[in-house]
Amino acid sequence: MKRTRCPACGRTSFKPATYSARRDMDGRRFTGDVPARKCISCSELLISGPGLGAFERAITLELARGGEVGPEGFRWLRKAAGLKAVRLADLLDVTPMQVSRWENGRKPLERRAVALVSALALEQVDGKAATRAVLEALAAGKKPPKSVRLDV
Repeated sequence: MKRTRCPACGRTSFKPATYSARRDMDGRRFTGDVPARKCISCSELLISGPGLGAFERAITLELARGGEVGPEGFRWLRKAAGLKAVRLADLLDVTPMQVSRWENGRKPLERRAVALVSALALEQVDGKAATRAVLEALAAGKKPPKSVRLDV
């Protein structure tokens, strides 16, 4: 197994440490301690990728469950949901320009858009896709079958 080398000095000796992660968004500050390793020789800090990912998921959960978000939070949630702005516009039945205006703060966010994007982001974090499946079906415009056999 290959040992990790310090990018600054090339040594391979580290001790456990933490990185104080911080993200400012819409006038709110999100902070958390992320696992890291500190080079014993030069004190370079190597931040844990999975730890940073957990920090970002925690921001997503806080934004999505918190209700009100601003333009930056809305963009964060859209990206956390794995959607491009154009696809979100299709799913919400609005123009891509409308999504851009929401995300740039030129138009006030609509409550229903925030609710749906929050639900989509929460489902993405949880590995589910019920809301997205419904929105995809509605966006596809397919007519439901006239007869459906249900096994009960």
